[in-house]
Amino acid sequence: MRIGFDLRPFLREETGVGVYFKNLLFALARLDTDNEYYLFSASWKDRFLADKIPPFKKMRFRDLRWPVKVVNFLWYEFRRPALDTIFKTKLDLTHSPTPLILPTRGKKIVTVCDLFFLDFPGKADDEARRYFHKRTAASLREADGIVTISEFTRKAMIERFGLKEDKIKITHLGLNKVHKQELGANPAEDGRLKFALPAEFILFVGASEPRKNLPCLIDALAVIHERYERIPLVLVGRPGADHAALLNRIKARGLEPWVKMLGYLPYNDVRSLYRAASVFVFPSLCEGFGLPLLEAMACGLPVAASGVSALPEVGGDAAVYFQPEDPEDMAAKIMLLLEDAGLRESLKAKGRERAKIFTWEKTAEETLDFYRAIAES
Repeated sequence: MRIGFDLRPFLREETGVGVYFKNLLFALARLDTDNEYYLFSASWKDRFLADKIPPFKKMRFRDLRWPVKVVNFLWYEFRRPALDTIFKTKLDLTHSPTPLILPTRGKKIVTVCDLFFLDFPGKADDEARRYFHKRTAASLREADGIVTISEFTRKAMIERFGLKEDKIKITHLGLNKVHKQELGANPAEDGRLKFALPAEFILFVGASEPRKNLPCLIDALAVIHERYERIPLVLVGRPGADHAALLNRIKARGLEPWVKMLGYLPYNDVRSLYRAASVFVFPSLCEGFGLPLLEAMACGLPVAASGVSALPEVGGDAAVYFQPEDPEDMAAKIMLLLEDAGLRESLKAKGRERAKIFTWEKTAEETLDFYRAIAES
């Protein structure tokens, strides 16, 4: 097969879809030495670094100096140029990392991580509002196959769009092999020292996007300070569309000295923080999977998470859950973990075992099987 991909979701900092697609393609490169892979990227100013290009045995890579917005406009409005044209060959199949199909003369597969942009349109980013909101339904009908990352999203798509069940393939996300690598003699202490953190702190990892519900987490922190003790909250992730609202809520609650924002960090630093923190909290309104929750469990960090969307599917009985729009409930579950040492130890053990279920190798194997089935259909 000749298979085409758009690599732009992980051209720069990898978050969300970019993390998924990069790890999927690197795992496919290790798994598949038979098929031909056609990798596309475009940006006016950013170029792909060599170590970020998935090392397929048989591949062609094109990194064009085209503005991202122009590519999106041409693809989403006019469905030109086809990837076949860009590579001057007929592709058997393309896989888009977004709900919108890639222009091609071959079979088309898309990934739908979640339907947040439809359920909460006012909180979605600009591209989702401009293109995804009005074109997803038609794209999913036209696609030959759909990949999603949780049973929650599969059910949501069937209910909303009336899709046939056999058109959709669930491939859960996985954990990087970096989790099996040693960090040093005392990674928790290394993380605290590097970022000047105390012995106890609450950790969140993710961009400050509206779906992450961070202003409500700040309200919960205020409750914790009133009823438990003053404990810092550490936020790791790039500033997003909700950053101004987050800063305003921190100021309004008088919590500036107690919220530390570290921005986007290399993954080894994030792992050190997972091992140093007391509790991981994930207050999202909607997640198609919730990879930081899985990473925290793999590092032996007890988790308090939203009891909505796909998060209970991922966390199972290895986390405690709260209503994400109720800061009192969120605070109560976080305090429960801070106060109950027995529960913390139980969740640490359960989390480590549950995390072993999820591997990128399994994700790649299931995805490649789906490619073959769609190509032969």
